Amino acid sequence: MIKAIIFDFGNVICRFNNEIYLKKIAKLSGKKMEEIKKIVFENSNILKIFESGQISGQDFYQELSKMCDINVPYQELKTIYSKDKFSRIQGTKELIEKLRKNYKVSLLSNTSEWDWDYMIKVAPEILTFDTITKSYEIGAMKPSEMIFKDALKKLNLKPEECIYADDILEYVEMAKKIGMKAFQFTDAEKFKLDLKTLGIK
Repeated sequence: MIKAIIFDFGNVICRFNNEIYLKKIAKLSGKKMEEIKKIVFENSNILKIFESGQISGQDFYQELSKMCDINVPYQELKTIYSKDKFSRIQGTKELIEKLRKNYKVSLLSNTSEWDWDYMIKVAPEILTFDTITKSYEIGAMKPSEMIFKDALKKLNLKPEECIYADDILEYVEMAKKIGMKAFQFTDAEKFKLDLKTLGIK
């Protein structure tokens, strides 16, 4: 019997666009956006380290500033990095509100302390979810089993009692591997159809 629906955040509840902050950093540095993108995403694992909670926001600020050759105050860089990258995905909020009348709802997200502060501004309802699992707090990122097990422990449920929704197929497959029902999310309407296959309307 299904008792909870667990949601990813990025490209499920809100869309995110990293190019927004990459363009801003490129402008500050005098470099091209593609160069900054390569520095941040290809030449370094700084984002993974930050989102898995291995370094603080202050350490990330110093490393990112050095890597991109920029010099702005801490709060300014945090704002550049996180503020404008998130936008609502149509229909997800309404679907969650409907589902939570009969099921627990949970958040399971690879995220950083910087992004979290802005995620809750764009989608404040996530603070009212039954449980929240954030990668930077528990020291593990999807597709690690550890982060999924944290979500299950907080819900106090068995894997087979949960449905998981994520846009990334690799993470969906891991959820299935540990025993959850799981679907790759493309939009709210398709997820409604997926839920119907399990008798959830």
